[in-house]
Amino acid sequence: MKGQFARLTIFMCVCVIIIAGITAVTYAVWTTSDGGSTPATTQTGEWEDPSFRYLVLEIVDNNGAKTELRYAQTAADGSEISAFDAGDIDVSAITSVTVKGYEGILTTLKIPPSVKIAAAGQTVELPVTAIAMGTVEQYDGLRLIKELEIPSSVNEIAAYSFAFCDSLEKVVFMSGGGELTLGEKCFYRCVRLQRSAVDFGGRSVSEGADCFA
Repeated sequence: MKGQFARLTIFMCVCVIIIAGITAVTYAVWTTSDGGSTPATTQTGEWEDPSFRYLVLEIVDNNGAKTELRYAQTAADGSEISAFDAGDIDVSAITSVTVKGYEGILTTLKIPPSVKIAAAGQTVELPVTAIAMGTVEQYDGLRLIKELEIPSSVNEIAAYSFAFCDSLEKVVFMSGGGELTLGEKCFYRCVRLQRSAVDFGGRSVSEGADCFA
């Protein structure tokens, strides 16, 4: 009887170890929206954080036309692109890149200083210069963000960009950029965020009304 109990105990311990191992591996792997898997600490691209894959961009061309872009590992024809897919747009005509939304579930969002945009067999890398987020009703991922890192390439945060992001606790602006313009109520009703806790990276700041109200 004692022998059976000992074997049962050993078996249960082995099962616990196996389950713990599987859980750890599952936690460390981030499954992308297109079914690919990437370790949580690395990804295809130049940035160490995978959150950029779930950004929604808005590009403007030299005719003023605006287009939303999302990240894709493969183009419609099945070719590998690992970039924001602009379809058949003429990438040479793009004049600006703005961050418009976030559709991920990661609680730390690191906005990259530049993004790769692919279209019609061409790939260009363009700077991200502004943020004009949509509402939390459009992009549920905004409600989940606790920590936000904004690169020095960004000089403008549009009005209401992060309004009602009620989980947001920490914002860091990377040093080295020019004057930073914060639009009206850009962090409005971010109830966990205190202006005194925001790291502006030593940059001069021009604030619209009620940025942190």
